[in-house]
Amino acid sequence: MGMIVGLTTLEAAERLAAVGPNRFVESRRWERVRDLVASIADPMAIMLVVAGSVYLGLGDTIDGTILLLALIPVWGVDVVLGARSRRALTALRASVEPRARVIRDGAEQTISTEAIVPGDVVVVREGEAVHADARVEVEQNLTVDEAHLTGESEPQLRVVGDTIYAGSRVVAGRASAVVIATGRHTAFGAIAALVANTEAGSSPLQRSVGTLVKRLGVAAVAIAIAMFGLSLGTGSSVVKAFGSAISLAMAAIPEEFPLVLTLFLSLGAVRLARRGVLVRRLSSVEALGATTVICVDKTGTLTEGSFELAAQRVLGGEDAGLCTAAVLACEVSPDDAMERLIVAHAATHGIVAAELYATWRLAIDHPFEREGKHMTHVWQAGDRWKVVMKGALEGVLEHCALAPHDRVAAEHAMAELGSLGMRVLAVAARDGTGHVPTERADAERELHLLGLLGFRDPLRAEVPAAIAACRAAGIRVKVITGDHVLTARVIAELAGLEVGPNGVITGPALAALPAAERARQIHDGIVFARVRPEQKHEIVDTLVTAGEVVAMTGDGINDAPALRRASIGVSMGPGATEVARAAAGLVLLDNDFSALVGTVREGRRIYANLQRAFLFLVGFHVPIIGLAIAAPVLGLPLLLLPIHLVWLELVVHPVAALVFEAEPEPPNAMQQPPRSPAAPLLPRRLLVRSAISGVIIAAGAFALFVVRLPSGVQAARGAAITAVIIGGIALTWAERAVDLPWRAVRVPRNATFWLVLAIVAATIPLAMLPGVAPILQISPINALDLAVACAISVVAIGWRAGGVRHPTGHAREAARVAS
Repeated sequence: MGMIVGLTTLEAAERLAAVGPNRFVESRRWERVRDLVASIADPMAIMLVVAGSVYLGLGDTIDGTILLLALIPVWGVDVVLGARSRRALTALRASVEPRARVIRDGAEQTISTEAIVPGDVVVVREGEAVHADARVEVEQNLTVDEAHLTGESEPQLRVVGDTIYAGSRVVAGRASAVVIATGRHTAFGAIAALVANTEAGSSPLQRSVGTLVKRLGVAAVAIAIAMFGLSLGTGSSVVKAFGSAISLAMAAIPEEFPLVLTLFLSLGAVRLARRGVLVRRLSSVEALGATTVICVDKTGTLTEGSFELAAQRVLGGEDAGLCTAAVLACEVSPDDAMERLIVAHAATHGIVAAELYATWRLAIDHPFEREGKHMTHVWQAGDRWKVVMKGALEGVLEHCALAPHDRVAAEHAMAELGSLGMRVLAVAARDGTGHVPTERADAERELHLLGLLGFRDPLRAEVPAAIAACRAAGIRVKVITGDHVLTARVIAELAGLEVGPNGVITGPALAALPAAERARQIHDGIVFARVRPEQKHEIVDTLVTAGEVVAMTGDGINDAPALRRASIGVSMGPGATEVARAAAGLVLLDNDFSALVGTVREGRRIYANLQRAFLFLVGFHVPIIGLAIAAPVLGLPLLLLPIHLVWLELVVHPVAALVFEAEPEPPNAMQQPPRSPAAPLLPRRLLVRSAISGVIIAAGAFALFVVRLPSGVQAARGAAITAVIIGGIALTWAERAVDLPWRAVRVPRNATFWLVLAIVAATIPLAMLPGVAPILQISPINALDLAVACAISVVAIGWRAGGVRHPTGHAREAARVAS
C-alpha cells in the first residue's frame, strides 16, 4: 500500500486546539458535583446531620455541635478512600483507552484516538475500529462492517474516494484514509450525542452487596424506630430515647461494604495493570479467582509466536518453482511474519521478490478464505498468467489435481513435519496463457501441489511452569487452535498437558457428533485442532452452560463471540484486534500465558481479602450493635453515644479498606481447587465464627461496663469502648487467618498494616486526654481496665486457634455448597 503524506506534529497540535479532542460525547459537567453529593449521602453522614440537628433543636447545644463537627472526619475518610478508588479507575480507563495509527511527520505513529484531527491520515487494517470519518485514499480489499450505523448486516466493500465512518470496523483488507470529521461532527458522534453517558455496569458481587446493604439498612432503621418507641414506653426522655435510636441506627447500617468492595476491585485492577494486564470490566477481577477452565490458542500464547522457516519438502517440480510460487502467494508488502520469512528464504535460493514483481503484475488478490484456510493470487505477465495458493494442506488439496499416491506422499510429509511441532503451509500453482481466470472458483481449480514449508515456533520457556501451576490450582487448560492435529498435540505435550490417546479432537470430527456426545467431548477434550471460528464459541458456550467458569484467550475478529461468551474474555498480545479487545474483559499486553495465570492468582488474592475484610466488618459490628441495644433495653445509661460511634467509624473504615486490601494471598492460594460460583462470599461457618468472636467482645465489654458503673458512667464507657477497640485490633489479626492454621499466618510485612493499627491503638490514649475525654463523655481508664480489655480480646480470638480446619476446608465448604 502506498504511503501518503500526513500532517506535521505542529499542524496536528494547532488543529486539536481549534476543534477539540476526538470525543463523541463530552464528559458530564457535573461529575465532580455528583461525586461530592455521593460522599455527602453516606448513611453515617446523614445520621450525624439528623442527630446533630435534633440535639440542637432540643436545646442540647454541646452534643449537637459535636455531632455536626464530627462530619468533618467522617466525610474526610470517605472522601479520601473514595478518591483513591476513583483515581484507580481513572488510571485504569487511561490505560485501556483506544489507540490509532496515523501518519505524521512522514512516519506512522500510534496515538490516542482523542488526538485524531481533521486532515490526519489514519491507517486501518483488518480487525481494527475506525475512529473518525475519513475519505479512503489507498486501499487493498477494504471491507468494513457498518452495522452499528446503517443496520446493514453484510460487510461493505469500500474503494478509493469512499467514506469510512467512525464506529465501523474493518473486517478485511487495509487502507489509508484522510480524516474529514472528528468527535461530535462525525455521523457516529451525531447519534452518540442523543444518548447520555452511561455508567459502567456493576458486577454481580457489587449488586449483591448493594442489595444486602439496602436490606440491612432498612432493617436497621426499623429497629431504631422500635428502640425509640420502647425507650419512650419505659419512661425515658425524648432526648434519651432519640439518642438510643440514632445510636442503634448508626451502629447497624453497614455502609462500609460497598466502599470496601469497590476499592478492592479498583485497586486490584490497577495492580494487574502494572503487570501488563488491563481490566476493562471490574466483574472480571472478581471472576478470576473462580476460574475452572482456561481455553487458550497455541500460537503466540503457548509458543513464542516468532517463527523460523525450518524445513521445506518439494513435492512437485523443484526448489526454484516452490520458492517462486511461495513468494507470489505472499502480499507484495507483507506484514505477516511468516510471509516475510518466505521472502527471505526465497532470496537465499536466488529468488528475489523485487525481480519477480518487475516481471509479474498482481491481477487479482483473493483474500484469505477462512473455511479452507488458504489465500490465492493471480499474476499476469503479458499473455501469461499464474495462479498461486498457500495455506493449510487440507484446504489446498481440495483444489489440487493429484494422483492417489501423490496425496499419500503429501500427507506423509505433513505428518513428518507436524510430529516435529512445526506449523506447515502448503503451496500450489497453475500456469496458463490467454484469458486470465478472474472468478475465484475458476482460478482455484486443478492446481499443482509444489511442496510444504515447515515453520518452527518455540514453546515459551515459562509455559510448563504456568501449566503446572494451573494443575495445582485445579484449573483445566484446553488448547483451541486452527493448526494441524499433530502440531497442536506436540506443543500441548511439550507444555505439560496430559493429552492422552483420546485427548485430541478436530473441528470436523466434533461437528459430526450428536449434541450429547459433542458436549461430552468438549468437556473431556484437551486439544481442539482445525477448529472453525464458530466452533470456538460453541466450545466456550458448552463449558459455561455446564457451570464452568471459563477464561478464553483470543486476538482476532473471529475470537470475539467466544471472548464475549466466556466468563472472562482475555485479549492476548499487542497484535490483538480492536474487536477482540472490545469483546474481552481483560487485555494482556503480551502473549504471556504465565501472566494469565498470574491474574488468576491476583483474583484469588482479591477474593480472599474481600472475605477477610467483610468477616472483620461483621465481627466488629456485632459488639457495636450489641452494646447499642443492651444498655437501653436493660434500663442502663447509654453506653454508646453518637460521638462514640463516630470514633469507632473512624477505626473500622481504614482498617477494613486499607489493611486487608494490602494483604498478600494466602500461602496455599494456588494449591486449592477453584471456589464454586455457587459458594457464598461469607460461608455460614466463617460468618458464625466471626460473629461469635464479636459476641464475646460485646459480652466482655458490656460486663466491664456494668462492673465499672458504680465508678461513674463515664468511667464505665471508657473501659467498655477501650475493650471494643482492642477487640477490633485482635479481630484484624484473626481474620487474616481466614481458614489457615494460626501457625501458617505470616507476620504482616506491609507497612500499611502496622501504620493503621498503630493509629487505631493511639486513639485510646488520645481520647483519654484531659481536654478530649469530657467531650467524649468518658473518663481515663486505669491499668486494670486495660488488662481486662486485652484479656477479653484474647478470649474472643483465642478459642479459634484450636478449631481451625485444614487449609482445604474452605474448598470443601465450597464444594458442599455447590452440591
